This record gives sequence, structure tokens and C-alpha cells, in this order.
Amino acid sequence: MQFLRTSARAFYAGDFAESVRIATILRTLVHETGRCKPLLKQARPNALDLPILEHAAQSADDDALFRFAVSVRLGSPIAPAVDLHSSHNTSSSIGAWWGREVFAFRSWVGTQLIYTRKRVMLILADKEGGAHVDPFQDPDYVRLLTDSPLSFADHGLPVATPDLARFLAAQSGVQMLDSLKRNFFPEEDVPRKWEFGEAPAIAHYMDQISLAPGIVSIPFPNRDIRITARR
Repeated sequence: MQFLRTSARAFYAGDFAESVRIATILRTLVHETGRCKPLLKQARPNALDLPILEHAAQSADDDALFRFAVSVRLGSPIAPAVDLHSSHNTSSSIGAWWGREVFAFRSWVGTQLIYTRKRVMLILADKEGGAHVDPFQDPDYVRLLTDSPLSFADHGLPVATPDLARFLAAQSGVQMLDSLKRNFFPEEDVPRKWEFGEAPAIAHYMDQISLAPGIVSIPFPNRDIRITARR
């Protein structure tokens, strides 16, 4: 828990590379294989049934060009921000949270590419340097999540494209910290709100983004995405 809290604090202080460490810690806590029992289940056999907060599920829309559920503060640049007091959070089990769909993109041939939290965290931990480095990356992941192919604009002003996978890792780390506090260590100090930098007097936040086909007329990767904020 101390490793996770230290990396989360560093991430929201601006060291976004800490996201790969967060993903590796989450893998240790939750990921289960035939030969490997996750740390949480070693501590408590029913640990994956324990509650954790996550964003309320968005209605499924197979026609969407892309959608993702990552908390951000809009501006230039787009900044990671997580508020566990948000009314958009709901209680889930750790096991369901780990397997939840978090990113969906339309592929070049029109099929949906689905990324679960587990899949994204294992890519960060096993391929991007958390515990291993793999020169053979998932090409769809690279193109859609880390290669900055999407052009974002806020009220007509271009803003830097965020690294959504790293933002998700930090958000997931915050959710896990809160769950560890509530289920194992109630005396621990875990903030409910985490945010990069200083928010302006009037800040716009959002929890989910979904782009419908009618908004754009050209295929990936040349796309201008206009975001409507949820206050």
C-alpha cells in the first residue's frame, strides 16, 4: 500500500512515468494465473469479491467510434483528476473492476477493439517497463493510446493529447488505495480527490468520453475531437 501511495503521489505531482509502477503493483495485487496467486487472495481468500469504487458503467453503444472512462480536467493540457466523491462512482467487486471494459475503439476494418483494465495494466507492467520491456507491442494499443494519433480541442483551442493508458493506471491506483483502506487498513490516510497541478477557479471535469460516428467524417488517425465537458 505504501508503494502504491508513493507512486500515486508522484504521478499527480507530474511524474507520469510512475504509471508503469502503479500498473505493476496492481498486477501483483490482483492478477491471477494458473501458477500465480495474487497478493490480495493470499491475504484473504475472497479478496476479489471485496468492494471497490469505479465509474458507473456507460450505456453500451457498439456504433461509437471510441469511448473511454478516465477522469480528466479539461484545459491545456488535459490533466488527470480523480474525485472519489463523484456521483458517477459506483461500488463494484475488485474482480469485476479488474476485468471491466475501459477503452473501446473502432478498428480500421470497422470491428470494435475492446481493452479491459486488466489488459491495459498488463501491457504497462509486462511490455512498457513496469516489470518487463517487450519490443513487440500491440499495434492497435500503440496507435490508439500512446502514439498521439487523436487531436483534441477544447472550445476550439487545440490541447495536448493525453496518454490515456497512463491516466487510467493512476486512476485505478487511487481506486485500489481507497479499497485497501476500507477493506484492510481503515486507519490509513488516503485522499478522496487527486489532481495534477492547480485547478483554475472554474474547472471543467469529465469522467467518460464517447464519440458518435456523426461527429467526424474522416478515419483514424487524422481526427479532431471536440469535447463537451460535464461540470
